[in-house]
Amino acid sequence: SLPREYLTLKNVGVELQHSIESYLQERLDFASKAIAQFASKKIAQTGDVLLVYGYPEVIPVVLKEAAEQNKKFRVIVVDSRPLLEGKELLLKLRAMGLDCTYITMNALSYVLSQEVTKVLLGATALMSDGSCYGRIGTANIALCAAKVHNLPVLVCAETYKISHRVQLESFTYNELGNPKDVFFDNDDEEEESMMKDLRVLNLLYDLTPSTFVTGIVTEMGILPPTSVAVLLREMNPQDTDSFYR
Repeated sequence: SLPREYLTLKNVGVELQHSIESYLQERLDFASKAIAQFASKKIAQTGDVLLVYGYPEVIPVVLKEAAEQNKKFRVIVVDSRPLLEGKELLLKLRAMGLDCTYITMNALSYVLSQEVTKVLLGATALMSDGSCYGRIGTANIALCAAKVHNLPVLVCAETYKISHRVQLESFTYNELGNPKDVFFDNDDEEEESMMKDLRVLNLLYDLTPSTFVTGIVTEMGILPPTSVAVLLREMNPQDTDSFYR
């Protein structure tokens, strides 16, 4: 806070910019590096095949940290239409010199049963009950990996993404993408006219239940999904105090 005599528009702007930069550095940059240190400990020195999905920004940081520790592993990047974000992740990992395989979602069951040893996922938000809100397709991967193939599923996310909310499904709160991204190609007017009565749904996110997650990796450490609420209380003790007053 600034003294009253310094409350000019310029000084307030400078102070606000400094606060934003400090927040980004502490809650994003430093947090990503801490997450990478914790998550890389779960990667074996040799032989691991890691499956990742989409493009969570923390995942390249984790894999870079593991590579710098001279760990030998291979990465399988899973992608899905219509966003195909995995291509961007793939290019970044290849630029690091990592051994990568690129597949789409329809090959998921094969690689899970034949090759994958661990699954690393990102999250857009962490609910207080330990469920994870992320890019559509995340829940499908976690379900197949954890319940069908008994593979460890680690979700990497910064603590600023933890929410007080509890969400039970993916339809009440979600975002809709452009329906044309799913169905129509190259603005084909004839195709669009034929399908004008078709309702195309392009959901952008889904909810992964905590039962599909082995551990959540934050800058505070690796914790079970059931401990997210405890971490939330420790981070915001004033909310707990006000609740019981």
